[in-house]
Amino acid sequence: MHRSARNALLSGLSYGLFIGLLGGLLGGLLFGLIFGGLACIQHLVLRIMLWRNSSAPLRYARFLDYAAGCIFLRKVGGGYIFVHRLLLEYFASLEPEEEGG
Repeated sequence: MHRSARNALLSGLSYGLFIGLLGGLLGGLLFGLIFGGLACIQHLVLRIMLWRNSSAPLRYARFLDYAAGCIFLRKVGGGYIFVHRLLLEYFASLEPEEEGG
């Protein structure tokens, strides 16, 4: 009887610890995805898709800093604005290049 009780206790504790850790890990991952993780994944996937499509550079912040250094853009807080309305209108009017097929 003592051996059965000891085996039940050890098995229950080890199984409970394993399931608790696994549940805690999965719960933490789910919690992280709900509160910001999913947005980070979507952002990363979008940047990779734009880079693979040759629509944007992979290191976009460095590109924007370069454009600000060339005085096309001005850094304002955490974003960028065009220094002149004509530049904005010019770049907005450009048609995307068709890929030859």
